[in-house]
Amino acid sequence: MINKEYKRKSFNRAAKTYDSCSTLQDTISGNLIDRLKTIKLYPLDILDLGCGTGTNGLNLRKKYKKSRIINYDFSENMLNEARRKQKLFILDKINLSPYSYICADIEAIPLEENSLDLVWSSSTLQWCNKLDLVFNQVKKILKPGGLFIFSTFGPNTLNELRAITENLFNEKKTSTFIDMNNLDNLLIDAGFSDSILDVENFSVTYNEVGKLFMDIKSIGATNGNVSKNRGLSGKSFTKKIIEKYEAYRINNLLPASYEVIYGHAWNTPKSTSEHPQ
Repeated sequence: MINKEYKRKSFNRAAKTYDSCSTLQDTISGNLIDRLKTIKLYPLDILDLGCGTGTNGLNLRKKYKKSRIINYDFSENMLNEARRKQKLFILDKINLSPYSYICADIEAIPLEENSLDLVWSSSTLQWCNKLDLVFNQVKKILKPGGLFIFSTFGPNTLNELRAITENLFNEKKTSTFIDMNNLDNLLIDAGFSDSILDVENFSVTYNEVGKLFMDIKSIGATNGNVSKNRGLSGKSFTKKIIEKYEAYRINNLLPASYEVIYGHAWNTPKSTSEHPQ
């Protein structure tokens, strides 16, 4: 179970450092944009669910030049960074900016039903406690024929770190991630159709474990479980991790594994089984 208030504080602290350490997240978002290239969709109203510092909003607007982008995040500081990045001075002054901002929880989306053409969420869903609730809300706010596209992390993410900490401390010190089959089942249960999911594995390498910890902290991705006693911190804790992590060193580098799940599904109108072309 994710402690939402703890995670809000983590992301607020990380807002200024996120862009400098989000290389993997940017790559994942780029891959998600590429998947949109093969889909015939001309969205006007787009929700960036878990927008972070607003980079994806800029890229979505570049692709869909007539679109209106709602930046949605539960971190006030992340939204402030998005505002700064997306600022259009003249349009802002006359209230014609294509960008708007909502600070709220992803599990309680305060938007009207049938109001959006596209809901986008990249590297965010892993911070939800009730994905079934989120998927049901996304389905409701999409217009008939609307698209939900997302990326999230699978259970093999940070498996080296998870194996070490569970062996040393008999408790989870890393986040828990849902697998692709369960995600697909949740989409079906929510009423989505024509879902397509696939997996890509990444290995980010480091000279030392400390840099891995720094990257995790700098993007706000520290473990947010309610049951955690402490995060990846403390001298004795860190020393034990460093010692055990050496067993994974290959070619003088330490790997950090990430399993990335990409998916999209349609809010197909009940009268037809085909999404719009």
